[in-house]
Amino acid sequence: PSGVDEKQLKELHIQFTIVKAQQKEALFEKIVDVLNRDKIEFKIVEHKPVYTSEEAAQARGTQLKQGAKALVCKTDKGFVQAVISAAKELDAERLKRILQTKSVVLASADEVKEIAGVSVGAVPPFGNLFGISVYVDSSVTANEEIAFNAGLHTKSIVMGRRDMVRL
Repeated sequence: PSGVDEKQLKELHIQFTIVKAQQKEALFEKIVDVLNRDKIEFKIVEHKPVYTSEEAAQARGTQLKQGAKALVCKTDKGFVQAVISAAKELDAERLKRILQTKSVVLASADEVKEIAGVSVGAVPPFGNLFGISVYVDSSVTANEEIAFNAGLHTKSIVMGRRDMVRL
C-alpha cells in the first residue's frame, strides 16, 4: 500500500471530504492560535455558508468595505496574495506595475486549493501562512475593523486593521 495522489483520486471520482474538512478547520485553528499567541483582540463570527463578499458582509453584520478580499494571484514570478476591500475589484494592471512583473492573473480554483488548502472565498488574508508574499491595498486599511473568512465559508474573524496588517 502507498499514498494516492490527487490526480489518481480525480480519475476514479473519489474525494476525501472528511480529511479536507479537517484540513480547513486546522487552518482556522492555526489562525486563531496565531492571533491568541500574539495577544490580538478579535472576534469569531459563525454564520451560514457564504460564497460572495456581499453574502459575507450580510451574514457578519458588517459593511461590505470592511471585508478583506484575499486573492491568490499568479504572476510570471510566482504566486502572491493581493488583499483588497471586498467592495473593490482587483486592479491587475496596478498590481503588475507594483510587482514589476509581466503578468498578473487570478489563480485558478485548483491552484488556490493547492496553495492555500481551501476553496476560493475562504482564503484568509495571511498568504504568509502559505509561503507567498502578501500585498495589502490601502482600501483595506481605511477601516478600523476588518472582517474575513478564515479558511471556512462558515466562520469569519473580525479584528483591528493595525493587527491584520502587522500579521
